[in-house]
Amino acid sequence: MSYNPNMTMIRKAITKRMKELNLNPNRLSEMLKGKIPRQTIYDFLSGKTDARSEVVSELIKILGLELTPKKCKKVKRPLRATLRNRSEQEQY
Repeated sequence: MSYNPNMTMIRKAITKRMKELNLNPNRLSEMLKGKIPRQTIYDFLSGKTDARSEVVSELIKILGLELTPKKCKKVKRPLRATLRNRSEQEQY
């Protein structure tokens, strides 16, 4: 699997939110029991692998984050996104 800088940004936002909520990977996997295998969560959070969109979507949802498009000044740039905490509307 090739390096994906967008996935790194998403991973950092997820781990930051986990710290804010005082969640460790084990507790997160318990919350998602039956939806995402524990090993998949550990591998994604450690950076060992990138995750499928379904996995990232479940993590974002359970942590109360929101993925929104980020407006770019120049049209030639690729579309960027911002992850926000739904309750605080914090930019990552």
